[in-house]
Amino acid sequence: MYFCLIMNDKEINNLPPEFNHVPTGGRNDQMNDNGMEPKSSFPGTEDNNKPKEGLTFNGLNLVIGVAIFLWLSNGRDVFTDDWSFYPYLAAVVIIHELGHVIAGKSFGCFIQEMQVFFLSFLSYKPKSVEGGNSWRDIKWSLGVLPLGGVTMFKSRESVVADNVEDLEIGSRTTSATSPYIEDKPSWQRLLISAAGVLFNLATFLILYIAMPYMSDECNDFFWPLMSLSLILALLNILPVYPLDGGAIVFALYEMITGKKPSPGFIRACGWIGFVFIVLFFWVFPEWLGGILDSVFRFCFEH
Repeated sequence: MYFCLIMNDKEINNLPPEFNHVPTGGRNDQMNDNGMEPKSSFPGTEDNNKPKEGLTFNGLNLVIGVAIFLWLSNGRDVFTDDWSFYPYLAAVVIIHELGHVIAGKSFGCFIQEMQVFFLSFLSYKPKSVEGGNSWRDIKWSLGVLPLGGVTMFKSRESVVADNVEDLEIGSRTTSATSPYIEDKPSWQRLLISAAGVLFNLATFLILYIAMPYMSDECNDFFWPLMSLSLILALLNILPVYPLDGGAIVFALYEMITGKKPSPGFIRACGWIGFVFIVLFFWVFPEWLGGILDSVFRFCFEH
């Protein structure tokens, strides 16, 4: 089963109010959509503070990704499968991640990368403009493993490594003008987290309403897009971090208590969520299949 994530590579650091030195090495410049950074990296995400402009190709990732994909296929002859599933899945993931991107940009967040599938092998970075925080600053990437997508937001932590002066200037901005997602109010981070699910639900509802007015050929063409949109929305709304539902729960907690969950708690939830995802999606997939069958019977057999 497939799921979309919005996460990145590093544990969040509680930065002191004064910066007496510039940390070196091992820093990245991404922040997830709930303003907190998990410690462990996710396969296929890269630590590129200044990505190369133009089109880039990574042949090694392509070879490794194909090998992992064939291994995950459990000996199944994937070359005889109906490969039309993967373009549909890519389309649903693009819609999902664009929801996060559009919501983030509408609140003034600096978005570094939007990646469809993991272990990226093909990327395009437009030429940046001076004084950027525009759509041209986003790197667009395509991966090999069809396990979802990721949207990466720039954080203050990377600016410490790059330029302390920029960080100090940024610290004097308001939440509305700051490009860093951790500066945004919790309700904005909640909407950013929920945007992917909302975009998938909107896609499902539009097609669901339009289906009775379509020809049989159009129904056959749009049915996979509609069904996958619903599935992806349902999976991502599960209140398990690092899925979108978990990020929404953290944002709601902050809205209610006025406090962010501690980095240690976020890290523990991330590991628990990882175990849950493995069990739910890979070890006992019949649980998931039963839930989805019930939902589809409710939606389409009434």
